Amino acid sequence: MGEYNSSLTRIAPVFDRLFAVCPDGEAWLPALLRLGDRASGVNDLPSQPRLVSGHGPTWGKSEMALPAPRGLLEYLVQNITLEQVARSGDTGNVRKLREALARRDAGTITRALQEIRAGHTLRRGWYLLEGDSRPDATLEMDGHVLLVEGKRTERSCTSRTKWMGRRSQLLRHMDAASEYFPGKRVLGLLLVEGAGGSDAIEPSAHWVAESRAQYECEMLLSSLPHRSPSERSALAAGMLGVATWQGLCVKNGIPWPPS
Repeated sequence: MGEYNSSLTRIAPVFDRLFAVCPDGEAWLPALLRLGDRASGVNDLPSQPRLVSGHGPTWGKSEMALPAPRGLLEYLVQNITLEQVARSGDTGNVRKLREALARRDAGTITRALQEIRAGHTLRRGWYLLEGDSRPDATLEMDGHVLLVEGKRTERSCTSRTKWMGRRSQLLRHMDAASEYFPGKRVLGLLLVEGAGGSDAIEPSAHWVAESRAQYECEMLLSSLPHRSPSERSALAAGMLGVATWQGLCVKNGIPWPPS
């Protein structure tokens, strides 16, 4: 994506500048948490948000890798299909083992579940059908964690993975964060490029619709098949909606375009 890579041209310059001005986020986190078009309806936002002590950059070249939840890995090995394996491009022994999973071979499924439950998920394996999730920015507070997904030239949200035909990228981040940061309220925010120059501070109707699609019932079901209805509702309730890079820059006195 080169000069239009959102991580290099939007996430890193903006968050580097915010962090340099105020490393604990006290000066800019309150506005960021309330910037999304849905934020006013989200309950339990921190009244005086600050990053945890020792928080460093978690964006750009320092993006955090959040492991896939164990429940999802277990679900996938028990629900993989032969059609998915055929489309995967896998070869050799990996393909044979995944085909056995798809045929519901009890011994192969048991072996896969044993590997997952033993914690053998930090390396590539035939039984791993979901990799790490890497939010564009991960901001940890005492009782909350905010996951930011940034877009620049894209016209839609990423909504599929290799083994899941429909899975919201932002929900994927939030799902992983709910286990990586146990006991903390997980929040998600979509940041997009406004159509125009520095005054394009409001998201377009197109991006508002794209954002809403991330927490519709069908998307929640397909993205979080391993979660209970209450868990799905809790993650959806933490979605702050969508805002523009221009709006964030205006709020914080950052020149447009950021550099």
